[in-house]
Amino acid sequence: MGIFERRHQPRLLRTQKVNYSDLYFILRLSRGDLTLKPIFIAASVELGNSTTKSILTATDLKSGRTYILDKAIKMTREALSPHDSFCHTISLVELSEVSISELVKTTLQECASSAGITVPDLHFVVRSTGVTACFSKVEEVEGVIKALAKGCMLAGVPPRKMISPMTIENISPDLKEFSRMEKTYFDGAVTGNIPPGGDSIVGNEMEGELVTAGLKEAAKWVDVDYRNPALSLDFGTTLAGRITDDGLPYARVTGSFCGLAGAIPDAVVSKVVEVDFPSVFDLQKKNVMRRRIRKEVVKGYTEDILGHVRIEKVKNGTTVGGVPVNVEAAKKNDVVLIGVDAGYNLSNLPEIADRGAELVKEEGEQYIIPVIDELSACIVEELVGIAKEEGLLLHNTKIGITGRAGITGKKAEMILDKLSKLFVRNMDKEVIFADDALSRGAAVLGRCMHQFGTPENPIGGVQSHGCVYGKRIKEQKK
Repeated sequence: MGIFERRHQPRLLRTQKVNYSDLYFILRLSRGDLTLKPIFIAASVELGNSTTKSILTATDLKSGRTYILDKAIKMTREALSPHDSFCHTISLVELSEVSISELVKTTLQECASSAGITVPDLHFVVRSTGVTACFSKVEEVEGVIKALAKGCMLAGVPPRKMISPMTIENISPDLKEFSRMEKTYFDGAVTGNIPPGGDSIVGNEMEGELVTAGLKEAAKWVDVDYRNPALSLDFGTTLAGRITDDGLPYARVTGSFCGLAGAIPDAVVSKVVEVDFPSVFDLQKKNVMRRRIRKEVVKGYTEDILGHVRIEKVKNGTTVGGVPVNVEAAKKNDVVLIGVDAGYNLSNLPEIADRGAELVKEEGEQYIIPVIDELSACIVEELVGIAKEEGLLLHNTKIGITGRAGITGKKAEMILDKLSKLFVRNMDKEVIFADDALSRGAAVLGRCMHQFGTPENPIGGVQSHGCVYGKRIKEQKK
């Protein structure tokens, strides 16, 4: 099977927004009663290299399912501020603390308004960023996180709603009865995963944690047991993700991903679209007509572009694809670091841009998307292949993929085809694809911090096992 046949059936969860006022009616029907149980409303605020997002979620604390209320998306280049910048994106959009905070404020306020709620209605806000390109150390990313916090506060979010509650009294009155905080406490474990100890391993460490948690929640909607052991990949502009084992009550992180993801296809189109700081988003707006595609052309250009990409186990260095890494911290925690780069620290992005321009000139714009889809599928295959070679995958490790460069177009079908060949079995029921996994993960993180567990429908723990709540209590009493 090649890129032009469709045999696989991806388990893909695409976001469907639910009106806030309609949600209570939906929950009434699903529960079979007329009670109005409280729901946990969380906001994910993410400053990405291409887009800045605010996504509002509502979690039914009885079933543990998370619904997307609304989302606001802006291009991060709208926050361009070259005169007082302290950081920049992969594509060199210079950002200042003021420009970041103003963009975040506007995005969050617009999202809340569109969802039909006010910012004070939010129970919790989680901030994350993939903007790490100009930093040489993991710790320097804290400046962006602080700018995000300032933007949230300007939008009307009090600081207490951005940190873990210390006691049951710090939880909203209508949600207290759902918290188990008087029996357990938040010890840093999210969905049964304990984070690596000591220093952070990659600059976008939090993104890896959130997408792993979000994919576990998303899996509930596509009928896949995506609890540990699992491999998660977030193909935003930069790459994030983790590999976990099957430890109880907490699984250990055994692998971590870093470097470039969507930035590579962005480079492919950078000389094709006439926009400052371009991305594949701009190509999609052109609505390129699909014509007959010759698979040998797609294969040839894909192999050519991959020749400028490095995908490998990271053994040394301080950055991979512009993302700060701490190789020593990875070694201390026995975590295998797997990275993607264009040459050495973005050096081959210009050559990739030239290949994209040549493709359009020689073959036409209709080839851009097929090449990008094949390119992304090949990168996934290589990343999973390295994890397999390193012995990080157990017999029942599930794979989850999110992010624009991993789920759009025909990527899901192509990825399933390549992974099925890699493992010599059909992988349709072992791989999930989900939109907005990071925002779903933000809701899950908020639940973990508030101890809003659902033992009858666990999201943490190990596949085919029950809830680890009892084991957590014993562990925390030691």
